[in-house]
Amino acid sequence: MRYKRRPRPPMRDNSCSLSVRMTEEQYQRLCRYLAITRLPVTTYFRKLIKETTIHARMPRQKIDPHPAVNHIYSNIRQNARCPRARELAPEQISQLEFLADKLCEECFLLSTQQ
Repeated sequence: MRYKRRPRPPMRDNSCSLSVRMTEEQYQRLCRYLAITRLPVTTYFRKLIKETTIHARMPRQKIDPHPAVNHIYSNIRQNARCPRARELAPEQISQLEFLADKLCEECFLLSTQQ
């Protein structure tokens, strides 16, 4: 199935550049703001100039924690199915499986809590 191509918007004219001098303290502050918003420097300054609100972006894990939990759960299940691991430490493997199930339950409860 082919997707319809959207027409491209007109190209931006980015012919002007800006050089900013700042103190070390101001630069550290700028770096903190960039880390919070997770925006590139140019986008951050464009939003400041446009006077639009700049929202902090949540990390991907906080938006959707399920993929990370699924990876952890899958790895635990693989280790638990290993016959050698069951042979060496059957009690620890059963505890690990229990904790993996609890992790999935807690993740589910957190995602439905909103």
